[in-house]
Amino acid sequence: MHVQIEAVSRALRDAHGHDALTAASTRVVIAVGEESMGTITGRTSVATAARLGQQATVFPSHHGGFMGGEFGYPGQPEAFARKLRDVLDAET
Repeated sequence: MHVQIEAVSRALRDAHGHDALTAASTRVVIAVGEESMGTITGRTSVATAARLGQQATVFPSHHGGFMGGEFGYPGQPEAFARKLRDVLDAET
């Protein structure tokens, strides 16, 4: 896991402009679905947030948690919407 986090940190620094993200005039929020925490995308989100000096914001459900069951992988759209509103309303 340590090697993976180092790779993510290197990619963030080199390819995604760590300095640009930390200097942004807007708030940068890195989020992850609670059901996705153990996946590669979940771990990458957590590592990216840490690299930016923050904790990943955890949303209900998975990476498509805003969807109902229309695509066969139902999320928690109401809970997701509440969390999104809380995040958008939060002061930094």
